[in-house]
Amino acid sequence: MDFDLPADLKQVQEATRALVDDLLSYESKFIASGDVPNEVHEGLKSLGLFGVVIPEAFGGMGLGAFATAIIQMELARLPPQFWGALRVLMGPGSKAIIAHGSQAQQERWLPRIARGECTVAFALTEPDAGSDVARMTTRAERTADGYVIRGRKAFISNAQRADLVMVFAYTDRTAGLNGISAFLLAPDTPGFQVTGIVPTMGASLGGVADVVFEDCRLPRESLVGEEGKGFRYAMESLNEGRLNVGATGVGMGDMALRESIHYAKQRIAFGKPIAQLQAIQHMLADMAVDMHAARQMLLEAAWSLEQGRGSAAKCSMVKLFCSEAAFRTADKAVQIHGGSGYCRGVVVERIFRDARALRIYEGTSEIQRNLIARALLRD
Repeated sequence: MDFDLPADLKQVQEATRALVDDLLSYESKFIASGDVPNEVHEGLKSLGLFGVVIPEAFGGMGLGAFATAIIQMELARLPPQFWGALRVLMGPGSKAIIAHGSQAQQERWLPRIARGECTVAFALTEPDAGSDVARMTTRAERTADGYVIRGRKAFISNAQRADLVMVFAYTDRTAGLNGISAFLLAPDTPGFQVTGIVPTMGASLGGVADVVFEDCRLPRESLVGEEGKGFRYAMESLNEGRLNVGATGVGMGDMALRESIHYAKQRIAFGKPIAQLQAIQHMLADMAVDMHAARQMLLEAAWSLEQGRGSAAKCSMVKLFCSEAAFRTADKAVQIHGGSGYCRGVVVERIFRDARALRIYEGTSEIQRNLIARALLRD
């Protein structure tokens, strides 16, 4: 396993890093207004980042898990609101279409996604069915010419601005998880409605959405892949999605560490920089160890996935460790900054709030531990 980046990927990494450095200058404007400046979206489009995982045949880069992780570690230095739509597209928002969508679905949606012209909402979670997907109540009833979808979804990112919704529903409740299917739905479909926005601690622009599907009629062609395979498609997408969460955690943690090193060298207390205090040095050392271990775990898992030797358990390990390491690092960063670290507008305060979500979405830390243990005991 060689972690030396090939020249072309190194160029993408450096270009992404330079773009992120430029876009960070818009953070103060975002904090003041609550709106993401248009220059952010245009900047991401200019590098073709919306098409990172989209096949070249549809106008994307066609990059794999390892390259995606490299790019996401750079993007994670940005406020999550700057690239929330892009983050979904690197994982579950596009993967199922790429792997299982019909030719017509791929030709209609993938070029638009690659150009940054299509925001996707991934509608799996329900008010009473989060980690326990089997408790889903949304149904897709077959009709003579397609399906009628009825149900509710909750905590859906991007729903209020989506151009495309991927929704999961039971086509056969008696089959359990093997009765869940996936569908593509345009938000102007009669019966689809965003019924509420829930503000969040951080991460999501404008909050996450509650959505309702009230007798939404869809043609047969809206089905993604085969009936009854939707849960499998979602889990396939979530495996790479969990690596993406790991990459986000590493990027956030690295930035928190760098900010803390800089602050510790500049902040004077008791007549000397606090970087000379052993208590601060130990916190910095622990942060660096966590981030080094997280990065190596992430890159090894992403490389293994590309080699066909990846596993769901390994993706869960990455998601678990990187998300928790990121939060430990962010917590220490706030402590090192003292009172200023608790103030809005300070980078480590933003990272602290945003890193907390990493242990929840794409499967909670507790679910990851269940999955890892199950794999160990199965072998």
